[in-house]
Amino acid sequence: MEQIVKVFKALGDETRLKILVIISKRNICAKGLSKHLNISEAAVSQHLRILKDAGVIIGEKMGYYVNYKLQSPILLDTINFINELNEDLPLSCCNFDLHTSDICNKACEGRKNRCCHKNKV
Repeated sequence: MEQIVKVFKALGDETRLKILVIISKRNICAKGLSKHLNISEAAVSQHLRILKDAGVIIGEKMGYYVNYKLQSPILLDTINFINELNEDLPLSCCNFDLHTSDICNKACEGRKNRCCHKNKV
């Protein structure tokens, strides 16, 4: 659950979302992002640090520069979490360390026996 929270916090800023849109189209360095967004390299660096700490992007050294690209597994985990909030899908609370408490049972109430804890039996 901690990783999902970090991702949501990282995505909670318009500039970081713009950075992700740019990175999703091509690998790019901080200087390129700075020029593209018309903000300082220092500001871009701070945003990149937050995105890297959340695991949303990764940097690859390419000569003198570091190019950034998306980390698909983390984004897919976040997408799956959002999809599981839909009442029609199984609730995988076990994936988020909730099954050891009453939280999972309460979350599963009214979900037509679609809790992962019940499905894993």
